Amino acid sequence: MSELGQYLKEVREQKQITLDDLQRTTKIQKRYLVAIEEGKYETLPGLFYARAFVKTYAESIGLDPEPLFDQYRNELPNPQQEAVELPSRSERTKKTAVAPKKRTRGNTLLPAVLGIAGVAVVVVLIWLLAQSMGWGGDGGEAVPPDMNENVELDSSDEVGTDPEEDENIAEEEPPASETESEQEEQPEPPEPEAELTFIESSGNTSYYQLENGQLDDVRIELTGTSHIDVKNALGHTFFTGMPSEGEVLTFDELAAEEEVEFNFGASPYVELYINGEQLEFPLDIVHQKVNITVVGENS
Repeated sequence: MSELGQYLKEVREQKQITLDDLQRTTKIQKRYLVAIEEGKYETLPGLFYARAFVKTYAESIGLDPEPLFDQYRNELPNPQQEAVELPSRSERTKKTAVAPKKRTRGNTLLPAVLGIAGVAVVVVLIWLLAQSMGWGGDGGEAVPPDMNENVELDSSDEVGTDPEEDENIAEEEPPASETESEQEEQPEPPEPEAELTFIESSGNTSYYQLENGQLDDVRIELTGTSHIDVKNALGHTFFTGMPSEGEVLTFDELAAEEEVEFNFGASPYVELYINGEQLEFPLDIVHQKVNITVVGENS
């Protein structure tokens, strides 16, 4: 059992609060409450729920969670450990190169040897033919007949002289420039679309996951007056205040964050837009929070 879990359990028992009572109050399943007391955070739905569940547990038994986070920060898991690492787009689309076949010395010499042997055989056959037909002068040297005598070349025997065949060959083989252009114009595979998924609600906090994207287009529109507080997982505050009706808040600096929590004192007067899409609050209460964890390629 962890020191933090032991401390929470002792305070709960001192105040005579049972786990069943705590489950009804926090809306957290009993087995998760037991896991918190025993320090078994790996059994929770995700490591990034650990801080949220401990915070809700502490508040329900009358404790301030912030000092607990500072005192027992070494026990609580880091929510950034669950960021999913994916290969880059260049690695996904890179084609595997086929290694060229290695030519050995033996493979190179064999055709040369066979070629020389073939030439020698042809020379011998020509010499024997000349001797048998009586070619040659007084010196006994073989003299071939006049190859220019009574020999006419039929123009139809020449290769590539048929105009129709030449036209067919030209039509069948497209220009090299057209083939290269078609290869260059092949589109790249589309990137996966960003998707915001609701996980669950615990207490007055609703948890979401943003996959394959980032918080690069976030705005808050006010239809009335509400206290608003925006922080990241490390407690850095991007905005805190009470804007009035008609104001619009934008947050360009959230694109690099992996976890952001929005705290709305009067949610009925607030419209929250994540990457251009309005987020519908899942809880029908006035004071509620929205926690968004970014996972995927761009996190």
